[in-house]
Amino acid sequence: MDNTPVTRRHASRLALACLTALTIQGAQANLIDDIPAGTGYAALEMCTRTMQSRDDYLRVRWYYTVPVVQPLSAVWMVDYVPGIKVNVRSWVPLISNPRTAIYRKGLGCTIVPPGMTEAAVRAQPFKAIDTPAPSSQSWPMGEAAADAAGLSASQVALLKARGDQIFSESTSQVSQKKNSIAFLVAHKGRLIHERYAKNYNREQPQLGWSMTKSLTALLAGAMATDGRLNLDATVGLPQWSGSAKADITWKQLLNMAPGLAWTEGYTGAGDTTDMLFSQADEGSWAAERPLTSTPGTVFNYSTGFPNIAMLRMKQLLGGSHQALYNYYQQRLLMPLGIRQGIIEPDASGTPVGGARGILRPIDWLRLGQLVSQGGQWQGQTLINTHAMNFLLAGSPASAEYGGYIWRQPSSKAIPTDLINRIPADTVMFLGHLGQFTVIVPSKQLVVVRMGVSLDMDSTKRDVFGTVADLVEQL
Repeated sequence: MDNTPVTRRHASRLALACLTALTIQGAQANLIDDIPAGTGYAALEMCTRTMQSRDDYLRVRWYYTVPVVQPLSAVWMVDYVPGIKVNVRSWVPLISNPRTAIYRKGLGCTIVPPGMTEAAVRAQPFKAIDTPAPSSQSWPMGEAAADAAGLSASQVALLKARGDQIFSESTSQVSQKKNSIAFLVAHKGRLIHERYAKNYNREQPQLGWSMTKSLTALLAGAMATDGRLNLDATVGLPQWSGSAKADITWKQLLNMAPGLAWTEGYTGAGDTTDMLFSQADEGSWAAERPLTSTPGTVFNYSTGFPNIAMLRMKQLLGGSHQALYNYYQQRLLMPLGIRQGIIEPDASGTPVGGARGILRPIDWLRLGQLVSQGGQWQGQTLINTHAMNFLLAGSPASAEYGGYIWRQPSSKAIPTDLINRIPADTVMFLGHLGQFTVIVPSKQLVVVRMGVSLDMDSTKRDVFGTVADLVEQL
């Protein structure tokens, strides 16, 4: 248990400072609403990164979590039980708003929301699938090291220089660091560069945040390929039956254009934080948002919509988390040689398809490689051409977005001065705090960068400057 760093002598003074700071900051003006977002985020972040990713607790707490949830850390109390759970709460009277994230082997971490008990969540039946032993074959089928054979000296030097830039820091201020953890490059189906930050290694899976949306899209593509869902058909969510929402199609849902109201945001109170840190059944909760536009016409980026998709896919597979877990492991991840990959579930047992995919960086690279190869893998069709073409095509609502996959040109990610250097067929998985899988099919190039970036402008420039240079020189 760890209830530092605040002493009781300074408690009231710090509490007053915290309240004043939150009053001044308009986006965080309502402390009572904001505290659950901070305590929930902190509990889940520390649980996932230390227990699923096996990162160092002190590093995760002080370097990765505190800067994101300030000024909560001035008034928080953290109960950290290794391998079991993390509880975070405020000791300010009347606004404690505790959140507990519990760890379950094979499942990762789950928030226990208000109205549920830890015991009830832990009692949910689940059996992890045994993953095959690692192969010494070359990547992507095996776990052999990166191989730069065939590259020129200048190309090898470029990879090193770009890696040095990605891992460099221009400041000692914790709140402004890039915190790069992994940088990997595949070219023509070969792993040509792989680098990790000090004290990290290949075997540590990393949280992809919104890159999980693209994983959810690939899972939908696999189910469409198998005839388990029809992209042109209505989603068929039972709770939408008899309402105007019943007309929402899979394509509209995957294009982030189902017509549902949603306000995306990651700090303070809002739809995203309420769903992720306070709701037991995240997909059902998101599905209750009101219909505010004609489906298919308005692009509205939402972490909730992939959770709706995941909920419906679970229903189509029989309704159990075990069935959905077995399917995505056996049908998508294992054929790619992906080990240790999971999507953390919510308290109802539905994988959080909008945000909680945790794979090794080398495995996020494999997913990018699958996209680069049009859904084909070692002579096998994992996702058919019809489904893959839909996922990568611009939607009627946004040319910058396909089926939970970003497209070029993307003003969201690519610095303006680099857009013209990035090929038109470039597509991307993008995630909170600097998670990038950038795929350039015409150049057979896939680049992955992962970390906990608190300086996104520099991180975007590092990533897309690297992609532009590699496109021109490989």
